[in-house]
Amino acid sequence: MLIAVDIGNSSINIGYFTDKGLVVQNIDTHPLRNADEYALILNDFFEKNSMEKNCLSVIISSVVPSRTVVFNEVFNKLTEKEAEILMVSHKINTGLAFKVNAPEELGTDRIANAAGAYRLYKSPVAVLDFGTATTVTAVDRHANYIGGAIMPGLGLMNDILDKGTSGLKKIAMEPPTSALGKDTAGCIKSGLFYGTAGAVERVLEEMEKEAECKFNIIITGGYGRIMDKFLQRPHNINTNLIFEGLRILYEINRSA
Repeated sequence: MLIAVDIGNSSINIGYFTDKGLVVQNIDTHPLRNADEYALILNDFFEKNSMEKNCLSVIISSVVPSRTVVFNEVFNKLTEKEAEILMVSHKINTGLAFKVNAPEELGTDRIANAAGAYRLYKSPVAVLDFGTATTVTAVDRHANYIGGAIMPGLGLMNDILDKGTSGLKKIAMEPPTSALGKDTAGCIKSGLFYGTAGAVERVLEEMEKEAECKFNIIITGGYGRIMDKFLQRPHNINTNLIFEGLRILYEINRSA
């Protein structure tokens, strides 16, 4: 069984590729637990889902180094031997050429999303990942990772308004019923959702001019489904793109 681990700033998402399909487990990134505690959480999940722990293969994408170290230990505990773990970076075989200034600075989740999207959709792609940060990641028709954009995510902007002002409080992350907010909460919702959609579509417009191509738009991430109706451009939703990307990276490097 392949285990694909995505360690992000807000959550640790684990995809188990079983004979019955993909099974997903979500754990909050904070607080940090020790390896024994994580191992218990994973063991409990294995038992509840009737999954065997033999013949485990693991691939990890992480943007939180402190958790990376712990999860290496976790999988060694689960297998009771040194586990074979593939760590995602720009240095492994991704099927992409990195046409950016500092590929070592790229988030490994963006690498996995880009590799997965290009392989799955077989066209120039732009991945819109609506998570803790909202990111745009672009790959051209020649499988070149050509760049992207990063902006604060919906939840982060909500937190900033709450902490950075005296009169604006955190709202429930529900989509607005109208762009014209009729009260403070409605105004914030309009700004967050319509504002994010508008910003992303403007970024895409400028990227396509520079890249001289039209992108196939893929949306993913924790807020992907909620952002679906706010984007005017045609797009596909793939909330499991990170796991598909990690699976593809594992297969590419296993056969290398």
